Amino acid sequence: MVPCPMNVTVRGIHILMKDDSFRQYSSHDRALVTNTILEEVRGRMLEEIVLLETKKCVPSSKRVFKLVFPVGEFDMVIADEKSLTCEIFEVKHTDKIYEAQYKNLIDNEKCAAKEHEYGTIIKKTVLYQGENTVIDGIEYRNVAGYLEEL
Repeated sequence: MVPCPMNVTVRGIHILMKDDSFRQYSSHDRALVTNTILEEVRGRMLEEIVLLETKKCVPSSKRVFKLVFPVGEFDMVIADEKSLTCEIFEVKHTDKIYEAQYKNLIDNEKCAAKEHEYGTIIKKTVLYQGENTVIDGIEYRNVAGYLEEL
C-alpha cells in the first residue's frame, strides 16, 4: 500500500520540528515554515485530484494534461483535437481571489504559443475554494462544484 502524501508530509514535519537546528528558530518562524510546506502539499494534491478526475471524464477526442513552461505552468489544459480548441486552468487551494492566481492565464506569450500548438483558447478558469464569479474575463469556479459536475 502506498502511503498518503499528506501523511508522509506530516511525519516529515514532525521530524523537522524535533531537529535541533530547526528548533533554533522562533516558534513563529517554525510555524511559518511548516504551514508553508503543508499548504504547498495541499495545493499540489488538489491539482493532481482535479487532473485525474477530469481525465477520467472527458471524451477520448480531448486530451487533459499539465503544461509546464520554463517559468510558470498551466495546472490543467483540456485540448479538443477535433475542434482545435483548448481550455486552460489554474487550480488553487484557497477561497481568496487575487490577480497573481491567473498571471499565467493572461500571459500573452504563453497563450499565443499554446494556441499555435493546441488551438484557440476558448476558456480560462481558476478552480478554487470560493464562490463562482468572473473577473477580468477569467472564470472563477468552485473546485468542489467543478468536480461534482464531472
